[in-house]
Amino acid sequence: MTRTGAILRATSVRFTTLYFLPYYTALVAEGRARWQWVALGAVYWCAHGLGTESLNRLADRAEDEINRPERTALCHRAGFPLLRRAALVGWGTVLALDVVLLVAHPDRWLALFLFLAGFSGVNYSYGLRLSRNRWLAPLLLTFHFGGTFVIGTVLAQDHWDAEVLRDLAGYGLPFFAVGMVTLLALGGAKDLTDLAGDASIGYHSAWIDLLRRHGAWLAAAMVGSTYVLVAVFVLAGAFPPRFWLWLLLIPVAAALGRCLWRAATPGQRHATREFFYQYWVLSLLVAAPLYAPRWELVPGLVASFAFWAVTTQRLHWSGGVRRETVRTAAALVRGSPPRPGGPPAGAEYAQEREERTG
Repeated sequence: MTRTGAILRATSVRFTTLYFLPYYTALVAEGRARWQWVALGAVYWCAHGLGTESLNRLADRAEDEINRPERTALCHRAGFPLLRRAALVGWGTVLALDVVLLVAHPDRWLALFLFLAGFSGVNYSYGLRLSRNRWLAPLLLTFHFGGTFVIGTVLAQDHWDAEVLRDLAGYGLPFFAVGMVTLLALGGAKDLTDLAGDASIGYHSAWIDLLRRHGAWLAAAMVGSTYVLVAVFVLAGAFPPRFWLWLLLIPVAAALGRCLWRAATPGQRHATREFFYQYWVLSLLVAAPLYAPRWELVPGLVASFAFWAVTTQRLHWSGGVRRETVRTAAALVRGSPPRPGGPPAGAEYAQEREERTG
């Protein structure tokens, strides 16, 4: 494996999809999916993700040695000096493209949200290290990804007047709210595999604590909040009737809910965390055509799904979705005991690696 390959795997380049899809959906919905904005956005969000994740690897090195030794091994293979250069390249590219966007589309609201996107990316785990605040971290993470939809929406506006604001408040804002609630309710699933390392630095996830305290009913409320909100907006007339189709994902959400409160071993938590990310992408792929039912959306959806699938299986530190991961998640849904040989995670992975290398 080359050092570049190690960097790409360690910095979760697949997250580009999670940034790009809401941005692209907003452009298509506003009829402004010009190839220039789409191409620039793809580069922008890839650089944003690279910069954010590189800083995260640098800032969380101590706890990652415990939580994610397989990912830290990739960082060592690439070299932490190269990781620092990757962070500089990523954020340097973002800053340059910020200037390009504002020159091409001067707008004070665009400037504000571009600043907030950069601020949240840099200061989440680095800089101010806002992720160490157990109550602020979920809110910041929610905007960190959900804000890309706002940037796409603002970029698509030629002018601002009462009619534009009214349209956005009546349709765009409810859609944004559903996305924010979904991430706020479920984003803490990323902490499932980080318990030991977080405890070593005195951090305890508020999301994990709440789930442990309230168990199954809270997990059900978390995954169900998306669909309750969608139903409310359809009944209120904010969403057209086609949004009822979003509720077809309820069985998948219910399965995720079972995994969230049942996952107990490191391997089970690893499988559940990966289930959450796959569910997140599936939700975006379903929500996007409901919000912007235009043919221009299809190429972006196909490309985004292909990018996610390839990078998950080929360019991610976890090794992708493996048979053992699926079996473990399925066993959690059924409530049966974990199968021997489930997906290794954290200390289990480190032990397995030592045994293999002798």
